[in-house]
Amino acid sequence: MKQNAITQANKAFTNEHHDGSVCVFAGGTNGIGANTLEKLVQMLRSATFYVIGGSTARFADQRATLERLNPNAKIVFFEGDVTLLSDVDTFAKTVLDAETKVDYLFMSPGRLPLAGAEYTTEGLEVSFTLSYYARMRLTANLLPRLLAAPRARVLSVLNGGKEGVFREDDLGLVDNWSSLAVMAQYTTVTTLAFDHLAAQNKTFTFLQAYPGLVRTGISNLVAPSGSGIGRRAYVAVVGRFVGMLALLFGMTPVASGERHAYHLTSSAFGPGMWRVDDQSEVAKGTEVLKYRAAGWPKRIWEFTVSVFDKI
Repeated sequence: MKQNAITQANKAFTNEHHDGSVCVFAGGTNGIGANTLEKLVQMLRSATFYVIGGSTARFADQRATLERLNPNAKIVFFEGDVTLLSDVDTFAKTVLDAETKVDYLFMSPGRLPLAGAEYTTEGLEVSFTLSYYARMRLTANLLPRLLAAPRARVLSVLNGGKEGVFREDDLGLVDNWSSLAVMAQYTTVTTLAFDHLAAQNKTFTFLQAYPGLVRTGISNLVAPSGSGIGRRAYVAVVGRFVGMLALLFGMTPVASGERHAYHLTSSAFGPGMWRVDDQSEVAKGTEVLKYRAAGWPKRIWEFTVSVFDKI
């Protein structure tokens, strides 16, 4: 879908009345998420936005911009670490205690898993947690409020349509972690988990969207403390290569934000689970179909809940 068509669709939505919407953002403080948040603040005349991020002080300038763009927007910032499920729970409780519904849930925290495996104080691998566990935990916590909205949307910006073979015998990649393995794993299990949730909650929409190359800082990678020379060199070279590709061929963060605001609001995506490509079209990849037929959506969700229970 052409960028101009995206812009026109967003303008048409803005001219409608959507007062009282409640939006929740994880990953909304930089890059694609920040630009999606900025666009949605302009599209919704009178709405409440809950945002989780690492620093209230660093969010101050962004808050000022959002409030200038729409003085009627209510911005609620929660200082927390998205890699910790305990912080995700507390953030969700803030929303649950204050609101009777949630209309839009946007999630884009993550990083390229090239710097090696790192683990949180809760024992979960950081890259997998940012791209999968934290997003699913937030979704699960907010389900009662999403169900209360007339047309709720859940959007995970990741790799829609890029699903592939995953490790069935090690779903959490406890013993088989690698950069390629973790990207394949969290991509496919996200779609399958959303498949399960969509089957259980038929009134609203789940989307996994692939943003394509975007000129953000996601490629500014640093190897973990204590890494050897080889690991540090590998991370630096790959990060710069990805950054160069994005600079040469990627879309701007503003254009990407417009697209994801469209995904959240467009009537093109009705209730159910949708995989969306970087052109805002329904993704054509079929690898995931065999897992759906084999009953993996329910098994993936049961595994995910078991991880939550352990934590």
